[in-house]
Amino acid sequence: MKFVLSKTNRYWWPVTVRLPDPDQPGKMLEQTLKILFEPKDQDDALAEQTRIAAIKDPRAQVLAEREALADVCKGWDDIVDDDKTAIPFTPENLMAALQKAWFRAAVYRAYGESLSGEEARLGN
Repeated sequence: MKFVLSKTNRYWWPVTVRLPDPDQPGKMLEQTLKILFEPKDQDDALAEQTRIAAIKDPRAQVLAEREALADVCKGWDDIVDDDKTAIPFTPENLMAALQKAWFRAAVYRAYGESLSGEEARLGN
């Protein structure tokens, strides 16, 4: 198969969120979803990292990091609310989800894995 050099690459990637089990103290639950990633080119990513690193206010820096992660997320699937109703992907819903430490860590981890050039591991 020939390599296709696309101007923009978008791809779905599995995300496994590990969070505390509310019914079993000390145990973790794993929940899965998919995120549609559109990574930045290396120069753009480096410029973003430099800009974020230059921010002196820790709160503003955390917000900029979260916005940078949100910027590469273009869609999601398999996310529901407590009533099992699908939650649509919107910038507002994504930013609300990224407020959750477990969700944010899982998305960062999945994004990094997707850029490493290796296929997703079973169970992420």
